[in-house]
Amino acid sequence: MILSEGEFGVSFRLVAGVAPVGVYFLILGLLNSRRHPQLLTGRLDAALLVGALGPLFVFPLVEYVGASWLTLAGLMALLVAAALLLGPARASWVIYNLTVEQARQAVARALGRQRRQARPEAGGFRLAEGIEVNLEGFPLLRNVSVRLRGGDPGLARDFERSLSETLAKIPVETTPMAQSMLLVATAMLVVPATLVAHRAGDIVRILTDLLQ
Repeated sequence: MILSEGEFGVSFRLVAGVAPVGVYFLILGLLNSRRHPQLLTGRLDAALLVGALGPLFVFPLVEYVGASWLTLAGLMALLVAAALLLGPARASWVIYNLTVEQARQAVARALGRQRRQARPEAGGFRLAEGIEVNLEGFPLLRNVSVRLRGGDPGLARDFERSLSETLAKIPVETTPMAQSMLLVATAMLVVPATLVAHRAGDIVRILTDLLQ
């Protein structure tokens, strides 16, 4: 099948917009397929989301204002700023491949490893001196957000290390949700690519013109 220039442009934009989202689902599927729960910082988790959704806005803007090094640098700076704004400043993490209750038990054990007295409350734990640990689940992506409120940076580092060590000892299995994410990612990466695979030379030319 031979695509016209207009059809090729549409197909290329489709791939450029869909591929990053496919990569995001692939990462989510892999995170939920590990032998142990995976712990990410809040900022890293936000960066993954911005990296997946960013191209959906970047390519239309590049097409509107024109492609140049200055345009790309400005848009990259915007994406970095968005990741920093969306990501919590510190003391925030995301646990993948655990339910809220399992994450709650893991946090309790992590606090116990630090020999800290924690009083269970709705949505988390309360420590001494007004320090709180809040948990919030997102069942669709099978992850749990954990946020430490109060305390100094040293406490946050110790808690992260203790929680990471605790999670490394918890065995988990690959869920049907993770398998579905991997299937969706495969479809989003393979199907659009077949539309432009035979026009690899044109893709190289477009990218070369873009970076000149």
